[in-house]
Amino acid sequence: MNKISIAFIAVIFSFLGSTTSYAQLTKKELRKTRPTYIKIGTGIQRSNFRDFATSPLFYAGGGLELYISRLRFDEKKEGEYGIQYSFGSNRASSGTHETFSSVRTVSLYYRQLYQIPSISNDLWNFKAGASLMATGNYRYNPSLQNNSTGLEGIINLFGSVKVTRDISRNRTKSGKFLFIPYTLLPRKKELSFLLNTGIINSSYRNSYIYTSFKTFDHEFSFFSGFRMNTALTYTSYLKNKNALQFSYVWDAYKTGGDLDSLEMATHSIRFAFLFNTK
Repeated sequence: MNKISIAFIAVIFSFLGSTTSYAQLTKKELRKTRPTYIKIGTGIQRSNFRDFATSPLFYAGGGLELYISRLRFDEKKEGEYGIQYSFGSNRASSGTHETFSSVRTVSLYYRQLYQIPSISNDLWNFKAGASLMATGNYRYNPSLQNNSTGLEGIINLFGSVKVTRDISRNRTKSGKFLFIPYTLLPRKKELSFLLNTGIINSSYRNSYIYTSFKTFDHEFSFFSGFRMNTALTYTSYLKNKNALQFSYVWDAYKTGGDLDSLEMATHSIRFAFLFNTK
């Protein structure tokens, strides 16, 4: 089964979940009771990219991330939209020669997920739905001279699946660590894994061996390329209804084209604080 088939099945599951989970309460009542958070976070990343339109070399480097989003969710439904910004520098080497490229990336995203009641229970919660992400890259490498500036837009519609495991500490736990006594109070905690697989992958970028930075040199490809990303997240809820999150995120994509494609992969470790607004 290919990735597109899996993504379509995920979307079908999302409709099944949405039509069977809300029979007892109206949509307005559910919105009032569903927790809502403002999520503010930062992270460090390691990225690799290769742009065949200018060079076959792999560029690798690190960077920082900043992001903010609005998140509303409970066990039945989840919605999030936000913006993410990252910046860093990547290096490529060929023999004794080294070249550097600065990279700036902005992403807008929106996600909507619904519970799959038939396979969810008190410990495991399965959700499925769709996500939309638009990513813009600005890359600058003075060593490439006339081709020093790279600018592209990547737009993707994903089929999304998320599984959450309740790992809460339900009882007070006491003990000793290196002869130091400690007491751990009950706390709600969750571990989740999110998978986004591209259904529609589009890009707007330069053609092969561009010699100047002009928007009319760019080409739009609607059904072309590939993108997938995952997020492994640990969430710990505080007494004041706020929460802390630690995540490992992997994102990879490839634009269409045989001679002028762009390949990029990013590994990120993120920390976020969730402010409860209700």
